Amino acid sequence: MSAHTQPFQYRLPRPVVGVFPGAHPGQMVGNGQLFKRHDTLIARPDPRRIDLRASLLDPFGNYQVRVQQQQSAVDVFLLADLSASMGFVGNNDKRRVLADMLLSIAASALEYGDNVGFIACNQQVLTDCYLPAGKHMGRIQSLAERLQKRVFQPGSIGLLQAQRYLPNHRALVFLASDFHVPLPQLQAILQRLSRHDVIPLVLWDQAEYSRLPDWGLFQLQDLETGKRRTLWLRPSLKRKIETAFAQRHSQLQHHFRAFGCEPLFIESGYRSEQLAQYFLKRAG
Repeated sequence: MSAHTQPFQYRLPRPVVGVFPGAHPGQMVGNGQLFKRHDTLIARPDPRRIDLRASLLDPFGNYQVRVQQQQSAVDVFLLADLSASMGFVGNNDKRRVLADMLLSIAASALEYGDNVGFIACNQQVLTDCYLPAGKHMGRIQSLAERLQKRVFQPGSIGLLQAQRYLPNHRALVFLASDFHVPLPQLQAILQRLSRHDVIPLVLWDQAEYSRLPDWGLFQLQDLETGKRRTLWLRPSLKRKIETAFAQRHSQLQHHFRAFGCEPLFIESGYRSEQLAQYFLKRAG
């Protein structure tokens, strides 16, 4: 496992609604270490957990049983935008960044005992890339290899249908995209994912907008439409491009924060330390 795909630690902001035991604080009661409440022996017929002190203090004379909070597992998904713009190769190949991210998230989830799944979209949900939540690291490694060789196709409207492939209960969803989409479409995507804990991962590359020459001919290509355009770069146009990206950065932050999630901008390749620090800041 490379340094880029090392596992990281993550914590959830609220108790998990999950039946299966795991590593996260849950809303279920069962065999746990954290005391949750007292209940009567009739309601919870487990004499091993009788609390004599609480039973003596009960005004109705009922035996009181200690009820523990169960640690629960959560389903973890990487929801990826595989539109043509995500095939950009600059300082880093975004396909390689996405593959590293998938391997790192999967390794982290499996260390916690959580299930991990993958959903990919362009104009539609790509069923040949879909992996339901499970513990299938071999299939994930194979998929990561295929992602690095795949030719991405235009369109990202399939993200609007992705919630159909997510569970009805709350899941941890890493949403990876460059988010070069109209803001109303982004709002619609976030609204459909509102029942889940969403972590937006904004995949940009500094070669897209920074360190441009001050003067000279510069050829651009829109990866979504395939159209090419030649520009005469000059300092004023260079500043205009950099300002447009800075404004887009602020717009994305504003829209994500309005839906209760903080975006993580990944512009220099993926490193697991980035997500580890993200979750530490969120917990603080």
